Amino acid sequence: MGIIQEIRESLDPSLQYIQTDLSEYAGIVENINNLHQSIKVKTDTELKAAAQELKSRALKKESLGDLLPEVYALTKEACIRQLGLTPYQVQLQAAIALHQGKLVEMQTGEGKTLAAVFPAVLNALTGQGVHILTFNDYLAKRDAIEMGKVYGFLGLETGYIQEGLTATERKKAYACDITYATAKEVGFDYLRSYIAHDPDEIALRPFHYCIVDEADAILIDEARTPLVLAGSLVDSDLDHYSIANLVKRLSADEDFEVDDEGHNVFLTEGGIIKVENNLGVVNLHEKGQFELQSAINLALHARTLLKRDVDYIVRDGEIKLIDEFTGRIVKDRKWRNGLQTAVEAKESVTIRSEGTILNSITLQHLLHKYERPAGMTATAQQSAKEFAEFYNLSTVVIPPNKPCLRKDWPDEIFSSSEAKQKALINEIKKVHKTGQPMLIGTLSVKESEMLAKTLKQEGLDCQVLNAKNDEKEASIIAEAGRFGAITISTNMAGRGTDIKLGGADGAQKDIVEQLGGLYVIGTNKHESARIDRQLKGRAGRQGDEGESRFFISFEDELMVRYKLSEFLPKKYRKLKSDKALENPKIGNYLNDVQRVIENRFFEMRQMLYEYASFLEKQRFIFQEERQRLLTDEPFLKAQFSQGFEKLFETRKSIQKVRSVILFVYDSCWAYHLDYMMQVREGIHLQRFGGQNPLRAFRKNADEHFIEIRNNLQQDIREKLKRLQENPKLTAEDLGMKRPSATWTYIISDNTYGDQLSLMLLDNSNIGFQVDFISVFFLAIFSLFRKFKKKLSTK
Repeated sequence: MGIIQEIRESLDPSLQYIQTDLSEYAGIVENINNLHQSIKVKTDTELKAAAQELKSRALKKESLGDLLPEVYALTKEACIRQLGLTPYQVQLQAAIALHQGKLVEMQTGEGKTLAAVFPAVLNALTGQGVHILTFNDYLAKRDAIEMGKVYGFLGLETGYIQEGLTATERKKAYACDITYATAKEVGFDYLRSYIAHDPDEIALRPFHYCIVDEADAILIDEARTPLVLAGSLVDSDLDHYSIANLVKRLSADEDFEVDDEGHNVFLTEGGIIKVENNLGVVNLHEKGQFELQSAINLALHARTLLKRDVDYIVRDGEIKLIDEFTGRIVKDRKWRNGLQTAVEAKESVTIRSEGTILNSITLQHLLHKYERPAGMTATAQQSAKEFAEFYNLSTVVIPPNKPCLRKDWPDEIFSSSEAKQKALINEIKKVHKTGQPMLIGTLSVKESEMLAKTLKQEGLDCQVLNAKNDEKEASIIAEAGRFGAITISTNMAGRGTDIKLGGADGAQKDIVEQLGGLYVIGTNKHESARIDRQLKGRAGRQGDEGESRFFISFEDELMVRYKLSEFLPKKYRKLKSDKALENPKIGNYLNDVQRVIENRFFEMRQMLYEYASFLEKQRFIFQEERQRLLTDEPFLKAQFSQGFEKLFETRKSIQKVRSVILFVYDSCWAYHLDYMMQVREGIHLQRFGGQNPLRAFRKNADEHFIEIRNNLQQDIREKLKRLQENPKLTAEDLGMKRPSATWTYIISDNTYGDQLSLMLLDNSNIGFQVDFISVFFLAIFSLFRKFKKKLSTK
């Protein structure tokens, strides 16, 4: 390593996880291209025979690394013949890195989908299966069908998973050599396999090799989000609609107060009295009223802190949560612990039970199940440290095939949202007169619809792409680059979709290029700069012309949520001006603050990972034992036949015994999850008692795990004893009833962004009397104190 590189890494430790020197791939790429020269003259029949011969060698355990040049040369020709696409050198470099288990950064539009085909073919030759994890169902189906032409030519089967497939269809798709699916669908099927009572109910094969597309979104933004498998729950006797109506009549400030950060809401003394009088309750806080008190608090949260068309939408009589990173509806996501019910009551839609959690796993831990994971994204470098520490994935930066010509203009910064909105509309009108197509990225569904309404009032036609019409995404995006197009979008357009200059057919490409290409406008900064870069990356693909600019104000959500304006020089805090601020240091300051916020979220993910990891270790121990009882009959007999020999004499009796045992395992684990979730809700309070919350959580988890394992053995033997005494007993007689229905959803963790709780969870030495906003910004304050002093004197 050179001295300059050592200095750079000392200043930025993340650089040690980033590889930019691709010289080690040069010889391999040259070998691939040389082999391709001899392959391209062969007939289709000869190529298919060559593919079978390579598969035979792989099944005989020949090293995949040794086979790589031949397989990649053959796959290259298959891409040319089946897709009409000749892979670029940079795509071959990316394909090599992906096989090596690296995290590949390729700029938007550089052909990640095609690059993934090469390692998928190579690793599928072993017969162990390959998963390509996409960002959504649409991309899984699209890529499986399109790339399936190459796989089929080479004698490999392709499948894809979609929401709504039957168990039989899922099992068939997973049995294919290469399967495209979203990570959450794979995760849900993984959870279902651990409540199976028959081996045939298990859809998945053992995990082998996977490629994660849009890896930063899946491995970072969504990684800590628990996937949940739930079952039937006894309904509450509370009338949640009446509670919602009561809360609707309460007055702000008089009956309830929202804290300064807008994260929590509390009943005042007057509000408590009003609620008690309306409900005929003597004391709302007495022990027997806990369920009612909780329901009222949740109804208050639903009314005041969760906004329709921002946090969720109502569609077809159901509450649909909106993903904060993508603007998409997350079809299976629900809030937990009664909040989902409170929002449903608020909107007067049918209340659908959140259910009893039967099993759960984070995407982060799901990815650890693969023997050899790899990934690709357009924005990896900033998160290289996290990829390395959490997933053992080093980042390889692949240069673009053609230099990027996009012009990223400095941010336009305004003192008020009104001034920003006025300037934004003027900019859109001015650019539209030239015919240059525009993609305008908004933060929420509500904002996108308000902007569209304003533009229509100005006589400008536009297309809106948001969580309310995501099924139209492909057709809207296909035309976003045509002459004169105005497309308003939440973050949906930023992942896996291609905007072609001149429209879907490219007929107007030359005209649009002369106008400067696609012009991307961002109306807000996000907490993560990666999301901003994804939006910018919609323009300037594959050497196209393009532009980008962000319009932001001191009243934007990011500024308000973190009170960033308080850290500006005094002369800017109360400034009212219609003009953009011309001091470039303001923009640099906001970019630096964004990095500080991202670092804080990284620390939060580390902390939450510690909590989830301990439960995951317990889940693995408990449920691997359960699965062995399901699939290994000799093991089942060895564990439980002593004293119950008669129950193991016939196949039918053994199956009945197995069902009894599996039911007890599943019940105990569901009980453990429920208990630990309750512990987790209040564990941060351990800090006030001078204890380490993580240590207390682990102690609770360990003690309860030992307890349920002891109870497990006792419960199983009691049920087997009853069954042996009376073999005609049914499952219901034994107190066993599998859920009449199961469903999946994704928990929206940290619902209110309550960073106080999260900070108290960690191991740092934080005094509880310190205001959490102050603590959060101590780092920012120290970093920019010098900057403030300089700016204040000007």
